[in-house]
Amino acid sequence: MAEAMKEHDARPSIAPGTDGGPAPLLSSAVEPSSGRGLRTQRWLRASVGALALAAIVFDASAVVVREGQAALITRFGRPLRAATKPGLHWKLPWPVDEARMLDMRRQVYETGHTEMLTRDKKNVIVKLFAVWQVADPLAFVQAIGSQPGAQTKLDGLLANAAIGTLGEYDLSALVSTDPKDLHVDEIEKELLASTAPLAKSKYGIAIDQIRLERLSLPEENVAAAFEQMRAERQRFAAKYQAEGAQAASRIRSEADLQAAQIRAKGAEETARIRGESAAKVAKIYADAHQVDPDLYRFTRSLQSLDKLVGPGASLVLRTDSEPFSMLQSGQVPPTPSKGRP
Repeated sequence: MAEAMKEHDARPSIAPGTDGGPAPLLSSAVEPSSGRGLRTQRWLRASVGALALAAIVFDASAVVVREGQAALITRFGRPLRAATKPGLHWKLPWPVDEARMLDMRRQVYETGHTEMLTRDKKNVIVKLFAVWQVADPLAFVQAIGSQPGAQTKLDGLLANAAIGTLGEYDLSALVSTDPKDLHVDEIEKELLASTAPLAKSKYGIAIDQIRLERLSLPEENVAAAFEQMRAERQRFAAKYQAEGAQAASRIRSEADLQAAQIRAKGAEETARIRGESAAKVAKIYADAHQVDPDLYRFTRSLQSLDKLVGPGASLVLRTDSEPFSMLQSGQVPPTPSKGRP
């Protein structure tokens, strides 16, 4: 009993807490740990706040420029500089500086249908298209303000250039069946040369190409265009007919020359054959006369009578002349034998 009383007296006493409950044991050992925890929490809160503030400042100051874009930095609404290279760029936070993104890629703009006069006073309706891009972001924003407004400026430039350029060419330079009369490529080059320098210096726009997309005619000019095409076709037909007539004349001349040469050769050959035949006949006659002169004269007389006297002919001739003496005697003179003198 006494020992239990001593153990009870040796235990530490528990003082009541402020709220009436028991006070925590070993309070002197717990106080240092609580101070370190508070400092850690404060440090964590400060770090998170600093990171959040840094993220806000970074987001407000950083400008990310992607490929095909440009960032125009304005200070209190006034253009300051342009960031055209892809990557990370910096500016002062809003509301001091502000970044406006611009599309630097090539774009295609199609004009409306514009009616204009050619040099030969023919009305044509032309539709163009242009390939363009922003070349100077600072000049572009100062002159135009936004990319949708660039279409209005381009429309005016292209319309004025087309009116001035097409007014120096005839309708045949745009529509013709003869490739030599067409000057479409030359017209497009002149359109580009007259608009590109002005667009770049005045609006900060680079125009790469200008092409004629469509060409049409008013209703009152369709008949004139067809008539012009018919005239061109007739001119070609007359040219081909003249070339054909010339070729035909040349062929006829060559044929006549060849025919004359053939006839000359034929006449020459005929004369040669006739000469040879006559020589052979003369030789035969000569040989026959030498063999039997009387028989030769007799046969020759018969041949002469056959040629001179025809059927139903009436002759009054002397009978004592050759070869009609045979008609009087009625006898055939004896034929001397071969070898008789």
